[in-house]
Amino acid sequence: MVWRKLFGGTTESDSGKPETVDESRRAIPPHLAQAIERRSGEGNRQSPGDPVQRKLAALRRQRQAILFDIEQGELADTPDNPWTSRITLLGEAMQTVTDDLAIASRVALGPFHPVPATRIAIEAIDEGNMATVAFTVGSERFVYADDPDWAERGHQIARTELVRQSGSVDTLIPSDTPTNLRAALGEHYSNSLFVFATNLRDRSLDGEPLPESPTLTDLARPCPVCGGWMDWRGTCQTCARRNAEAMALKREEVRLLDERAREAEDRARIVEGLSLARTRLRNVEADLARLGETVE
Repeated sequence: MVWRKLFGGTTESDSGKPETVDESRRAIPPHLAQAIERRSGEGNRQSPGDPVQRKLAALRRQRQAILFDIEQGELADTPDNPWTSRITLLGEAMQTVTDDLAIASRVALGPFHPVPATRIAIEAIDEGNMATVAFTVGSERFVYADDPDWAERGHQIARTELVRQSGSVDTLIPSDTPTNLRAALGEHYSNSLFVFATNLRDRSLDGEPLPESPTLTDLARPCPVCGGWMDWRGTCQTCARRNAEAMALKREEVRLLDERAREAEDRARIVEGLSLARTRLRNVEADLARLGETVE
């Protein structure tokens, strides 16, 4: 049978009679033979727990670590080394950031077109769970309210952003507004009206007086820096975007400067430690020699 041929100690001859297999004549697989030979050789050596062997193993590991330090030190001490290359690349990146920062810091003229001084009539401010602010600009009525999803949860711990429920900013755009500024003015109106409604709600909740006789002009005054529109609170989005971009570039400039300094410090430290590493290597190799091991 096949399984007997594979696992049994006997085989069947052509006549059907079992034949005994000589176990001593079986060939040992090469990998088992190597393992047996290796174990036999280890029996003649000192056991791994021997103090001398442990000391030798520790010294070998220490020597390899010191050789790595020496290799790094010699590499860092050459004119063309990875640290200097990285420092050069970081310097180039810093120059690019500096150039971008100079461009971002330039004050470009913001979009502007005068708007009429249309009166804004404040109608009602509801301070309930779902705060509501209503006012009229000319003939267009605007209503802002807290997000219904938040209001339904009750017991708000923070004031949420108001959502415009009614009112169209397109009706507020003057007919003489240039075509290329109509979309920008509509976006500015949306932001400034939101700021105005939020300010009305916060004043009411804080017990502060409401503004007297506000007009549409108060929501789109010219910025003294770039000439663009400012919102009800005097914030110019054009200047805000420019300042935000400049701040991001300054942070990147500082990060690159710190990274370049770290690279220079690392290189100097590695080079300074080269002499000490060579001394340590001589001491370790002397200890190995005393234990009967020679190194190349």
